[in-house]
Amino acid sequence: MHALIHQLARRFALDDGRTQRLWALSGLHRRPDALATHLHRGLAVLAAMLLGAGLIFWVAANWQEQTRAFKLHLLEGAVLASAGAALLWPRGRTALLLLATLALGGLLAFVGQTYQTGADAWQLFATWAALALVWALAVRRDAFWAVWLLITGLALALWSGDALFSPLQTLLGGRSSRSLLTPVLWVAVFLLPLALPRLRLLREGAATVPLSWRLAALMALGAWCAYAVFGLLMRDQLWQYFFNGLLVLGAAALAWALRPRDFVVLGLSVLALNVVVVGGFARLLLDGARGDSAGVTLLLTLIAAVCVGTSGTWLYRLQREEGQA
Repeated sequence: MHALIHQLARRFALDDGRTQRLWALSGLHRRPDALATHLHRGLAVLAAMLLGAGLIFWVAANWQEQTRAFKLHLLEGAVLASAGAALLWPRGRTALLLLATLALGGLLAFVGQTYQTGADAWQLFATWAALALVWALAVRRDAFWAVWLLITGLALALWSGDALFSPLQTLLGGRSSRSLLTPVLWVAVFLLPLALPRLRLLREGAATVPLSWRLAALMALGAWCAYAVFGLLMRDQLWQYFFNGLLVLGAAALAWALRPRDFVVLGLSVLALNVVVVGGFARLLLDGARGDSAGVTLLLTLIAAVCVGTSGTWLYRLQREEGQA
C-alpha cells in the first residue's frame, strides 16, 4: 500500500475498512491506461528523432570529405532503409516513416543544391509534403500529421512570398491576388486536422484534441495576424486587416464552439484577436495623433492591458466552469 495512504489513515484515524476503500478509490494500485502502448510509441519516436539527428550530424561532420555520389547514395539509402523497415516492422511504422520523412527532406535539399535544379524554396517543401503525404495516409497518426502540416505550412508561407516573419514583402510587391489566396489556403490548413477523424484518416484511439490542430492553429493564426497588422501599414491594403481579422474572429468562434474545448487553440485565437484589435486602435490613434506620441503610447498600453486582462479572465472562468461541469 502506498505510503501516502498510510499517512492519511494515521492522520484521520481511519480503520482498516475505510483505509482499504480509500486505497481502492485512489487508483494508485492500478497501472495507467495504455501505459505500455504510449511508452513504446514515445520511445520509438524519440529513437527515430535521435537516429535522424545522429545521421545529420555525422553527415555534416564528414560532408566535405565525401564524394557527391556517396552523399547521394547515403541519403537515398536512409530513405529506402527506413521505408523498408517500416514495412517489415508494423509496430515501429510511425517512427520509421518519420525518420524516412526527415531523410527525404535532406535528400531533396541535397539534390536541389548540388545539381542546381533552379527550383524555388517553396517547391522543395511542396514536393516534400506531396511525397510524404503517402506515408501520412498509411500511418494515420496525429504526430505524423503534425509533421506533415508543418512541412506544408512552410511550403505555403514560402510560396506566398512572405514567410510568417516577413509579410511586408508581398504587400510591397503588390501581388494582391496571392495576398488574397494565401489566407484562404491557411483556412484549409487550420481546418484539416478537424476533418481527419471524419475522413477516417486518424486511427481509432487518437487524442480527442489532436496535436496537429494546435500546430495548424499556431501557424494559421500567426499568418493571419501578420497579414492583418502589416495591412494596416499600407493604405491601399487596408482590406487585408478586415479580411484577416474576420478569419481570426472565425477561428476563435470555432474554438469556443467545439466540444470538448481545446483551451490551447482557444487561447491562441484570443491572443491573435487581441493583436488585431490593438493593431486597429494603434492605426486610429496614430492617424489622429498630433505630435503627442507619449499620450498615444500610454493610451495604447492601457487598451492592450484591458484587452489582455479581460480575455485572460474570461478564459480562466471558462476553463474553471468547464472543469466543474
